This record gives sequence, C-alpha cells and structure tokens, in this order.
Amino acid sequence: MIRLTSHERLMRIFRGEDIDRPALKLWGAGYTVGRQLHEKYRPVSELAAQTTDIFTGCGGYGINLIAGTEIGRFTESWKTETGDPKWKDAHTVIHTPKGDLEAVYRESQVGDPGYDMQHYIKEAEDIDKILSLPYIAPTGLESRHYENAVAGVGDRGVAMIDIPHAAFLVQCLTGSETLAYLSVDARELIGGLCSVFSERLCSHVKNILETGIKEPIFCWVGPELFLPPLMSPKDFEDFVYKYDKPVCDIIHDYGGYVWVHSHGKVRNFIDSFIDMGVDVLNPLEPGPNGDVEMNEVVEKYGGRIGLEGNIEIQEILLSTKERIARLIDECVAAGEKSGRFILCPSAGYMEYARPTENYIENLLFYLKYGLETVEKYRR
Repeated sequence: MIRLTSHERLMRIFRGEDIDRPALKLWGAGYTVGRQLHEKYRPVSELAAQTTDIFTGCGGYGINLIAGTEIGRFTESWKTETGDPKWKDAHTVIHTPKGDLEAVYRESQVGDPGYDMQHYIKEAEDIDKILSLPYIAPTGLESRHYENAVAGVGDRGVAMIDIPHAAFLVQCLTGSETLAYLSVDARELIGGLCSVFSERLCSHVKNILETGIKEPIFCWVGPELFLPPLMSPKDFEDFVYKYDKPVCDIIHDYGGYVWVHSHGKVRNFIDSFIDMGVDVLNPLEPGPNGDVEMNEVVEKYGGRIGLEGNIEIQEILLSTKERIARLIDECVAAGEKSGRFILCPSAGYMEYARPTENYIENLLFYLKYGLETVEKYRR
C-alpha cells in the first residue's frame, strides 16, 4: 500500500505519475485557519486544514499588464454614495496619453459580492487609449517568495503562483457585452490587445522562472469567459488557445506546471486545454452549469490531464447530505480511473457572507465523507 504526503500526491498528479488515492480539496482552505469571513466557517476551516490536500497562494510576483510598475502614475480613484448604506461606488480613472478611461465598481459594505457598473473600454477607440500607456516591467524578482510559500505549506500540499490571463484581462476591460460586439466589429484590435498582454506576460513568467525556482506551479483563471454561450469556439481558439500556449510552453521548458480554472461547458475544449499545455483543469462542472460527465471524460482522455472538481458548490449549499454523498460516490468512482483526480467543489467555500447552518453542516459532511470516499480507492 502506497502512503504519500499531500505534497507528493499533488505533485504526482501534476506530473502524471502513480498516486496512492485521489486527492481531496476544499477550494480556499489553507494549512492554517486564518481569517474567517464569518465565525461559522471556523470548524470547516479547521477540519480542512487537517484533512485536505492544500493548494496555497504565493505573493511577490504580481504584475499589472496594462502599464506595469507605472500604473499608479496614471490612475485616480474615489468613492461615491449610492443612496443605499449597503453599497458604495468605487470610481477609477486611467489618464492615458490619448484620453481618460473610467470604470465604476459597486462595492458591498456588508461582505456581499460586488458589481461592475461601468468598464474602461466602451468602444474600439478606447483600445488605442490603453495601448498608448507606457509599460515598465517589474524587476528585481526573487526566488524566495515561491520558496517561502513552498516551505510554509510543506508536506500538506503545494504552492501556486497566480498570474493574470491575457484574454481575461481584455474581458475585464470591456465587459462581456462590449467584448462580443468588438469581437465582430474590431476583431483585429481585440486580438492585438490579447497579443500585447500575452507578450508582457510571457516575459514576466520567464523572469520569474529565471530566479531559479524548482518545479513551480503557475495558475490562472479566465478561459471560461471565451466559451459558449458568451463567445464562440473560434473565439476560444483565437483569443485563449493562441495566447495561452506560449505561456504554457515557457513554463514547461523550465520544468514547471500549469493549473487552470475554467467554469462552464468545457467538454468540447479539453483537447485544446491539453494541447496548450494545461496539467490540471478545474472545476469540470456537471450539468446544467457545465457539461462534464466524468465517466465519458475519463474514458476519452484517461490520464492525459489532471482532473479537478465535478461537485457544484450549489449542491453543498442547498442539497441534502444523501444527494451530496451520491454525487461524491459517482464522481470519485469515475475520476479515480484517470489516476489524476482531485475531488473539489466548483468554487471557494468561504464566499457567502452569511452562511446558513445547512451550508456549514454540508461543508463538514463533504470533508468527512469525501475523505472516507477517496480512502476507499487507496492502492
């Protein structure tokens, strides 16, 4: 019988090597309990820190792809009242050489998710304004940031370097509706903006790798915003695959690995994720939000890519324990056949400011039953 530490288990999943059992993850859990969004989460955080395979973040390598280290020179921010004490509007203006761009974000004052009310790019001409900004890349990067994160999590798991995503940044600047229009009316400009951001990101990633860190894991989110129904399959290939593959290639050339988060219906795009160089794909949502049936995916792709997720957070939020147990049984039974499966909900667990007792109980059940289930497949 194989006995691996969480660190060994997760690294073997990234490498495509034999493991002792599927991994168990609660997205957002750390190896220490840390700050709680609400005190009701504390027993969940404590149990997850003890029992799950941990993914932790790593600071020190942040980058602004719009203007690099100079972004502060060009931005101005302030807040205004909305008439509702629960909300304030945060305004940010970027003063570019070709004119101002303003975005407005509605911030909750009680811990709820916020809303983008206005995006920087509203028409094609605004892309030129973004590109008119001077760009200064970060310098003086050090290996110690990643090495300290790895040492901190130790045998409990792995550390990941969170980097921006070129196409996702374009969508953040435009919003989905404007992006859809511009992808038709100004397609070359959208591609050009993705290209500029990707080139800057490739350079930044290479600079991180040249600090000498060993077997780093890089992660990003964003491809989901270029999947149907928001965008077309061709948009995914032209704006995601085309510009993500060079980043993945650089990471792999230096002995690193890639973790990618993409909600939505990804079943018909898994070949592209594999070809671009993704080592672990999350969260593999089942219907109706997604379209991943684990038996089908494992039968088609085997162990060619690490598979993480397949439990919707809504199920843990709203379903009975009996249904959650059945869902865990089904997805682990299917996923473990790949030899590269990580059981995980589709979103972070501590994202609801006022959790119900049922949600807390279901989170604890997910952890206990999930561990019991993955242990059934120990080799």
